[in-house]
Amino acid sequence: MAFKDIVGQSEAIGLLRGAMHRERIPSAYLFLGPRNIGKRTTALTLAKALNCREAAGDSCDACPSCRKIDEQVHPDVETVSPDGRFIKIGQVREVTNRLALIPFEAAKRVIVFSQAGRMQDPAANAMLKTLEEPPLNTLLILCAERAAQLPETIVSRCVPVRFGLLGPSDTRALLESAPKLDAKLLDFSIRFSQGRLRPELPARAEQWMEIRDEMIKGMEGLNRPVFTQLSQQMARWGSNEDWRFVLEWLESWFRDLVFLAEGIGPARLINGDRLEEMRNCAQWFDGERAQKCYRRVLDTRDAIGINANKTLALEAMWLGFKDEIRQARAGA
Repeated sequence: MAFKDIVGQSEAIGLLRGAMHRERIPSAYLFLGPRNIGKRTTALTLAKALNCREAAGDSCDACPSCRKIDEQVHPDVETVSPDGRFIKIGQVREVTNRLALIPFEAAKRVIVFSQAGRMQDPAANAMLKTLEEPPLNTLLILCAERAAQLPETIVSRCVPVRFGLLGPSDTRALLESAPKLDAKLLDFSIRFSQGRLRPELPARAEQWMEIRDEMIKGMEGLNRPVFTQLSQQMARWGSNEDWRFVLEWLESWFRDLVFLAEGIGPARLINGDRLEEMRNCAQWFDGERAQKCYRRVLDTRDAIGINANKTLALEAMWLGFKDEIRQARAGA
């Protein structure tokens, strides 16, 4: 992928290309913006453009350097991602030890730290030493959602580049090129992408929409005593990767309920196509209760992230929702 192929980030791309044109590439960039909007892709595209042997100011995607970066085998371009939940000090030390050597073949060595906001404190301290004395012909690119995720000492030593969510027209253009998306699935995909790049959406849209329908039925049945069928569903979702979508959808549902309580119209609701069901649900979940349930979803994701049993965590979360309804009834 070249700069010209990156959709919806013209401001960020313009800044990077301008720095290349002026030959004023800093020693470190901090790419900031929400998840899944192309920060890592742009970082690797910049690495290709800086080392491309054929194109000027962009990557050709065909020369040996570009192909090696695309295939993740270039000796001077690498991506550091969290090992489990965090980027650890050992990972940073391995990189900094290699930075003591001159690049093997690149004009500009590039190290991309994906999800840099997940650096543990010792790793961040090790990174700071490198930023204070940057190696020659080396560019460090840290990707994070927010600057506040990183120590100020690191943020202050990086040039920030901000990335925004994709607009509806850009999202539609990307998704319309995908096969097997009818109008209903396309609308669902656009709503659920929330302005982010979701390459898995076209293939999974139909399955995820079916799960969403099951979840909405479950939300409608929360005020009933029967829990057996839902327990079976939770066990099924917890046994595979569907639990990730279940939590992501619940996060969007309770976020929408909060917005609905604040009088925000359906155009800004992720689940605005299911407005009637949302209004039915809102009789039990006012803004305050919806916020509590939203936090419960986030807590469940964190618990699973530290090896809680998925099925039990999902059932406990759902019972928490039922308890909110019980309290709402008691206060009615």
